[in-house]
Amino acid sequence: MVSALLFVGCGRDEVRVYQAPKDPAPTSAASGSSGSTAASDQPPAGRSSRAPWVVPDGWVDKPVDGGMRRASFGVSTPDGRSADISVVLLSGEAGGSLENVNRWRGQLKLAPISAEELEKVTKIAKIGSRESALYDFVSTENVLEGKYRARTLAAVLPAGEATVFFKMTGENEVVSANEEKFREWIASVNNGGPGGAEEPNASASNGSPSPNRPSVAAGPTANMRGPVTPPPATGLPQWEVPTHWKSLPPAPMRLASFEVSGPDGKTADMSVVALGPQAGGTLANLNRWRGQIGLPPLEAADLASAAQPLKLTDGYATLFDMVGDRNPKGDAKRTRILAAIVPRTDRTWFYKLTGDDTLVVAEKAAFSRFVQSVKY
Repeated sequence: MVSALLFVGCGRDEVRVYQAPKDPAPTSAASGSSGSTAASDQPPAGRSSRAPWVVPDGWVDKPVDGGMRRASFGVSTPDGRSADISVVLLSGEAGGSLENVNRWRGQLKLAPISAEELEKVTKIAKIGSRESALYDFVSTENVLEGKYRARTLAAVLPAGEATVFFKMTGENEVVSANEEKFREWIASVNNGGPGGAEEPNASASNGSPSPNRPSVAAGPTANMRGPVTPPPATGLPQWEVPTHWKSLPPAPMRLASFEVSGPDGKTADMSVVALGPQAGGTLANLNRWRGQIGLPPLEAADLASAAQPLKLTDGYATLFDMVGDRNPKGDAKRTRILAAIVPRTDRTWFYKLTGDDTLVVAEKAAFSRFVQSVKY
C-alpha cells in the first residue's frame, strides 16, 4: 500500500503527486465525532524525508483510499472529541472560492454569503512561500452529536491548472487548540523546492509600493507613467500603468490588482493572473467569465467571432469584450468584462477588467495600452 504525497511547484505553476511507502497501520485507535483516529505506535511527526511538509506532533496519519484526498490526518482528545485534517487536489478553480466557502459554511449549518461578503471573510496565510486565502468558520449551534460546536479552517492554494485545499474541521475547541499547528503545517509546505522561485512576503495598502506590486501614482488622467520595473525576485514583467489606476494590496492567486474609479462613484476591478500553459483552455475561461455576468456559454464554433486580436510587440493577445445584465456583487447594474489572454511559452497571462458597463467602455483604450506595454 502507498499513500500519495503532494508537491506544489511555485515557480512553475504545477502540481506533482509522488508516492511514498505507507506508514504501519495503527494497533489501537479511538474515534471522535469527525471520524479521526489516534494510534499509540505511530512514527514520529515529519518522519518522511520525501514528505512535502512537516507533520505536527500529535497528528496521526489516516488511510487515503483513492478519491480526491492526497493526504489525511486526525487529532483527538481522550474524551472522544476530534478534528479531521485533509489535503485535496482538484482541477481548475474547483468551482470557485464562493461556491466552496458556502459549501463549508453549509456543513456547519451557517447561512451562505454573497460575493461581496466573501472579500470580508478572506484572510491571508502562508502556504510554504506563497500567500494564499484562508477561511475560518465556527458553527453557531451544536452540530456535532448535538453537544459540540464545529469549526473549519481551510487554506486554498491555486497551482497552475489545479487547486489544492488544506482543511481542518471538527470540534471547535480541538480545532482551536490545533490552529497554530495547522498554520505551521501549511507554512512548512515545500512549494518551491531547492532553487525554486519563491514569492517574497509582499505587503501593501492604499497603493503603497510592495515587492509584489509596482507603485502606482494616482492621477486624474489616463496617461501612462513610465515603465515600472518590479524587483527581479518577484517574477513580474515590466509594464506601464495608467496614472489613475490605484494599486491594491496582494490578493490570493493574483499577481497584481488595481482599482479603477470613474464619475458618479462607478468602479471597476483590474486583475493580472498567470497560470500554467493551458490554463483550462480559452473557451472554458471565456464561458466562466460570461457566467459571472449572466451570459449563456458559447460553443467552440462561436469562439472565433467573439475574439478580437490585440497587437503586441511580439505577437497578438486575444481580447474578449462582453456585457451582461447581472453584477457579480448581486446588484442590478450592467456589468462589463474586458479580458485579454496572452499565451507565453511557460505561462498564460490573463488581464481582466470588470465593472460598470460605461466605465469599462471608457477604459478600453487604457486597458489595451496597459496590456501592450507588458514586457515579459
